[in-house]
Amino acid sequence: MDTSSGVPSVDILAVLDPANSTHHNMTAQNAPIVNDAVAGQPAGPLPERTSPSVTIGVPVYNGESTLRPALDSLLAQTFGDFELIISDNASVDGTERICREYAVKDGRIRYMRQSTNIGVGANFRFVLDEARCKYFMWAASDDVWSLDFVALNCGFLEDHPDYVCSISPVRFEGRDFDEKQMGDRSLDDERFDLRLRKFFGLWHANGAFYSLMRTQVIKKTEWVDAKFLGADWAIILYLARQGKLKRLEKGWLQLGIKGASNSGGFLRRYRTSPLDFVAPFWKMTLAALGLSVGAPWRSRLAIFWACILMNLWAHKVQIHEKLYRAYKSISP
Repeated sequence: MDTSSGVPSVDILAVLDPANSTHHNMTAQNAPIVNDAVAGQPAGPLPERTSPSVTIGVPVYNGESTLRPALDSLLAQTFGDFELIISDNASVDGTERICREYAVKDGRIRYMRQSTNIGVGANFRFVLDEARCKYFMWAASDDVWSLDFVALNCGFLEDHPDYVCSISPVRFEGRDFDEKQMGDRSLDDERFDLRLRKFFGLWHANGAFYSLMRTQVIKKTEWVDAKFLGADWAIILYLARQGKLKRLEKGWLQLGIKGASNSGGFLRRYRTSPLDFVAPFWKMTLAALGLSVGAPWRSRLAIFWACILMNLWAHKVQIHEKLYRAYKSISP
């Protein structure tokens, strides 16, 4: 799944300040299956564990065509100490049948089906709220992971308490691994403001969204189910404010190519007011500025300027879209 904000790669901070620019507790028996999940129901406190453990959250809607390879990839991980929570968002295809089949075969799976469609963001929030383990990762129903993905990233976080999340190289299906284009590069400066600035050094996809994260950190963010353009970026900025982000050199994650930002008109889907047309990323801009409180003025200015350029670019794209649709409507 692609959660990127769909913007091109442009080095913003190099223009402003070249010196600082750098470029988803089970038994071995059948898993519990709940027919009607309740969104927002508390999952209870994190249990004490003597070994590292992971919750993998799989929010899915109508994933029949891609779900099996994704689940096979996760269940075959060399690191087996995890629970896999599937939240079926009232799918109308064969998703429920597939999930129940896998839940019967593997006791690490907790399958829950929403009685009604609660929306994409709320479904992502639901699996996070259900997480009980030390580490958490979202897993989209059309992605595939190297078999050592969880082991590598869990091992790194265990050994590096100053990092809040870790990920292996990410690419879209059929494309190359590129940390700049995919937005999965390490943000490991000691100062939080430099980590925020480094994130804005390029406009990119958001591969880091599918990192393995410290559960108690990611649960505190307010933007998981937010409905504004760039909310997924705000989540990564929040993590960068809390600690360092790591991109390993080993392992890999392949994202499906049917995400929202890989389809046409993605900006239009977030437009609910005139301000969304003038400054499509204005809510994300406010989030970024709020996270930069306490940073040196130079860094706050650089972040604000990066957000201005981002909004100008998105505004220009929307004008081009309007002109193109107008041209198509009158052309023979």
